[in-house]
Amino acid sequence: MNTAVMGLQWGDEGKGKAIDYLAHDFDVVVRYQGGHNAGHTIYYQGEKVVLHLLPSGIFSENTISVMGHGVVVNPQQLVQEIKEVESLGIQLESLELSIFCPLILPVHQHLDIVFENSRYEKIGTTRRGIGPAYEDLTGRRAVFIGDLLDKDKFYKKVTPLNDYYNKLIGCYGGEQISIDSYIDDYIETGKYLKPFAKNTIYSLNQYFREGKRILYEGAQGVLLDINFGTYPFVTSSNPTVGGICTGTGLSYKALDKIIGITKAYTTRVGGGPFPSELFNQSAEFLREQGKEYGATTGRPRRVGWLDLVALKYTIMINGVDQIFLTKLDVLDAFDEIKVVTAYQVNGKETDIFNPSSDYLEKVQPICQSFAGWRQDTGVINHYHDLPGKTRDYITFIENFTGVPLHYISVGTGRHQTIKK
Repeated sequence: MNTAVMGLQWGDEGKGKAIDYLAHDFDVVVRYQGGHNAGHTIYYQGEKVVLHLLPSGIFSENTISVMGHGVVVNPQQLVQEIKEVESLGIQLESLELSIFCPLILPVHQHLDIVFENSRYEKIGTTRRGIGPAYEDLTGRRAVFIGDLLDKDKFYKKVTPLNDYYNKLIGCYGGEQISIDSYIDDYIETGKYLKPFAKNTIYSLNQYFREGKRILYEGAQGVLLDINFGTYPFVTSSNPTVGGICTGTGLSYKALDKIIGITKAYTTRVGGGPFPSELFNQSAEFLREQGKEYGATTGRPRRVGWLDLVALKYTIMINGVDQIFLTKLDVLDAFDEIKVVTAYQVNGKETDIFNPSSDYLEKVQPICQSFAGWRQDTGVINHYHDLPGKTRDYITFIENFTGVPLHYISVGTGRHQTIKK
């Protein structure tokens, strides 16, 4: 079955491990949106590897890895990542890069910093040029991977864009960037990436017609979706199910199942509302137990209990069929574990998740408590061997959301995954 894997929270749910675990059952893994603001962590032969652009399926033998045109690409970052992966002995002959991927230029990155610094209320952007690159796509100014393969065409398209952005940067008192400072380096990356560049719209549809099994990989999380997330504290693309069609060129007929990834608790990086956020010693303990620091930025993540109101919302708008629960083992050391089951807003109880930041800032979470199991789940291989209190926690989540937890991660290793 053609399957999508997407994060159901604010990102960092463990999609990298989930995809690495699942990819062996698929012929094609395709990344459909986002940029190098993503950070998918995988442990390959015991070594930690963080992927920012490459699909997480590259560690699966005989699997075709595709970067669809919904991904914005910093070509220098991509070349560096390819070389790092190849140094591990991984061959990338089957990697395909869409010629229609929009490029991130140095002026995008610089403008991202200037704009973030000028905001009264910080969004918490990674400052890597993702937003401005997507703005160019919407504004019909984008430069693509295909343009990078032709030096004269690339220079002709980038020159007016660079001038345009330098004027904006100058208005904010920023330092302008000369096109000559990066044009040659970008042309060189184009030469390096040319063997991977392809019209993936046609190749993906060909794979679909041939009956190849396709796994779709999103970046970030559903609560960061530009249309359905906690606006304006969101990313610039669609990690939701709709992003699959717009980011690959495949129709809805090429999608059979959706697996949603959620941690056994909740985290968030950057600004924005977070109803279940913890601020006490439990927060520090949870952060350290879960090693909750950004794979991309290194920033400490905000942490809180699992918010089932928010989770039910993201399940609903994506039609999630199964849940892949991650980092359950992080809760092993807690005496008491809580989940959010409702909100109180202006004195009234509700089970509605309204993504408006103004609304969520007023929310007081209503929680249900569970006794901790105080056992090491990381050594357990079968569901029925989990402590009874752990299974009670899992069953409650299933009953509340109406969706089965089909996979349970109890550690960083691929083998530390329980299939229920």
